[in-house]
Amino acid sequence: MASSSCLKPREKGKVTARVNIKGEEGFISSVVRVVSNDPMTPVVTLFIEAMIEDTQDTPVITEK
Repeated sequence: MASSSCLKPREKGKVTARVNIKGEEGFISSVVRVVSNDPMTPVVTLFIEAMIEDTQDTPVITEK
């Protein structure tokens, strides 16, 4: 989820990604693609990687 649907040139924003780790164990990875109207960088790919040791008390990891 983006902090805003429209940013002015050089304005900053935040992207929040949630990864459901319920039932997962060991190394996991996920990809988030951020699409923009910037002609120089129309797509930015973010890679999320984590080592899951115990999911009994932690149902979701949030990356910012």
